[in-house]
Amino acid sequence: MKVETFSDVLDWTRAVHRNLADCAAHCGAGSRHEKVRMLLDYVHEHETRLNRILESSQKDADPAALNSWAYEFFEKAPVRPHEACAADFKDKDTGEIINAVLAQHNKIIEFYRYMASRAEVPSTQALMTNLLELEQNEARRMARDAGELDDL
Repeated sequence: MKVETFSDVLDWTRAVHRNLADCAAHCGAGSRHEKVRMLLDYVHEHETRLNRILESSQKDADPAALNSWAYEFFEKAPVRPHEACAADFKDKDTGEIINAVLAQHNKIIEFYRYMASRAEVPSTQALMTNLLELEQNEARRMARDAGELDDL
């Protein structure tokens, strides 16, 4: 995926979340453990919803921010869109799965934090700060909800 603008960064992030959703759906269907299937169903739904939120955010964002150049920052991108599914979730326990998913979210969070700190245009900095807050809140939500599932 070629990333040149902040709009491309959003496309990249959506691709990471789509991949996590697809991986969770695929691995959930193959798991023999009910808790693992339930968690992977949750991850699939959560990542799919997050992808839709990012798509909506991209449509509503300031065009000047979206069209700002980002290629020099993107070399620091810590996640490749298909990286997470290399680990087969269906053979992991719920703790290992949520840790792997949250690790992907944390990489995106750190990348957004870096992008927000380096952005020179106020609208671009605001966009990155908003995306950073979204990712942080969603990671916290996922951790909380996965913990509740594990308590069942």
